[in-house]
Amino acid sequence: DSHKVHSLFGCIVAIETTSHSFFHLLRWARRSNDIQLLWTTKTGITGLIAFSLTPLIALPMAVPFLKKRMKFEWRKALHYLAIAWAAALMCHAPQRIFWLIGMPLFVYAADYIVGCLFKCHLVESAHFQRLGDSSCLIEFENPAGFGKQNSAYVYLMLPWISKTQFHAFTVFPAQKPNHSSICIHKCGDWTGELMKQISIPAHKPAFVVGPFLSPFSSPAMDSEFLVAVASGIGVTPAISLIKQYSCTSRRLNLVWICRDAGLVEHFLENVEFSSDGYSLIYYTGKRSIILPEKKLPSNVFLFNGRPNLERTISGIIHSIVSGEGLPEELSKKVVTNTPVDMRAKMLVEKALSLYTVDQLFDYTLKASNFYNESQEPLTNEINYQGVLSTMRHLLANDCNVDSITKIFEQVDVDGNCRLNRLEFEDFVHLMLEGNSNEEIQTVKRGLAKMSTVRDMFESNKQMKSASKDEFGIKQHLHSGDGKFSAKNWSMLYCGGSAPVLSQLKDYKNKFGINLSVEKFDW
Repeated sequence: DSHKVHSLFGCIVAIETTSHSFFHLLRWARRSNDIQLLWTTKTGITGLIAFSLTPLIALPMAVPFLKKRMKFEWRKALHYLAIAWAAALMCHAPQRIFWLIGMPLFVYAADYIVGCLFKCHLVESAHFQRLGDSSCLIEFENPAGFGKQNSAYVYLMLPWISKTQFHAFTVFPAQKPNHSSICIHKCGDWTGELMKQISIPAHKPAFVVGPFLSPFSSPAMDSEFLVAVASGIGVTPAISLIKQYSCTSRRLNLVWICRDAGLVEHFLENVEFSSDGYSLIYYTGKRSIILPEKKLPSNVFLFNGRPNLERTISGIIHSIVSGEGLPEELSKKVVTNTPVDMRAKMLVEKALSLYTVDQLFDYTLKASNFYNESQEPLTNEINYQGVLSTMRHLLANDCNVDSITKIFEQVDVDGNCRLNRLEFEDFVHLMLEGNSNEEIQTVKRGLAKMSTVRDMFESNKQMKSASKDEFGIKQHLHSGDGKFSAKNWSMLYCGGSAPVLSQLKDYKNKFGINLSVEKFDW
């Protein structure tokens, strides 16, 4: 991570500059008339300039107290005083440090000029669309010379908000060929103004600088097995990696914690998740998720609540290392090889392994209101058209209207063509009934396997003991230099959740798996 290196050496240089200047001042102050060298000599004047600028350059970027209370634009402007600081040091002792300081300054200036000339792109008509109350999606056609944008970030400037502010965001491939997307979460003045101005979808100009390789790039290339953990909008670099490595031998598993319903719905609808890795989505918001039109793969699980990260990551590793419940085999034999007359029942059971009955009822309620011809909206009951719409969505070509109508009439005791929550649950149970022959039992064993895997990742499951290795992960990871050893695994995290990052650091220390973090908290 080049930014981490920059921050580390920036602090070291600030400490050395301050201590060097302090002891020179102390020495001159103890000698008679030497203190006047501070303003009568070039060495004294340039040293005083560098000494005065150092805290203005370093402290606002390094001290958390100041970072929270100063706007990023002010901190960035003060940071550019480093150019004056470097120029002062070049004149401070030209025989010794002119080239030592001058060469890095020249490289920085050259890089800046190259960026302005070749990496700054005007996108005349970028498409802006809100995904919810707190997130916005930007999509644009890749300008000439933009290059590949896998595992990358860009600086974005919107002239209709501010012509001086460039903010870093992850960029990832869009659904359209030769298009890229940026997802932005509302978290400050600039993003707040963006959300305010994008009340409806619109096309507006934007300047994009980049792309630049993200901190995810190196560990993703070096590791065979990846666990990408994301919170909120931090899922975007993981989405980029999924697209990049979907046709390779790497296994990329996603653990996404998000409370923005619009964001979850957008990615469920528009992303082709990896077929040989788990995609575990932990939704923590209040609004019910609207299920996507397309069928979700069997290795994509949606949970309500926060995960126990140690148990979740350990479960992923255990499933892949042991071969018990490999994501690509969860439903390959369960549904695809099932006789046609049994597929409907099996698909309903598969849906129940992904969603709760309450979630299916809420989805059916929305569909019922769409077909509702009365003036009063339905609140606690669903109608026949809504049920039929949900079944067609879940069963697709295996939807038998006659069978659904018969079961609906069976549970509709009062004959008003409406079902309440309990009657809908009875309807679902009747849809699952079937002959108890050997073929059905084989399929049900496969579905039970899916249920076992889901139980492993359930958000309300806790570790049996905080110190106990429930899945024997240490034995899997440290039993030699084999394919599944710890060195071949990497955890990646992008997001702003301190508790999540703390849990991942604890997991790294406990099991020895590398952790890389992408967090634009400059």
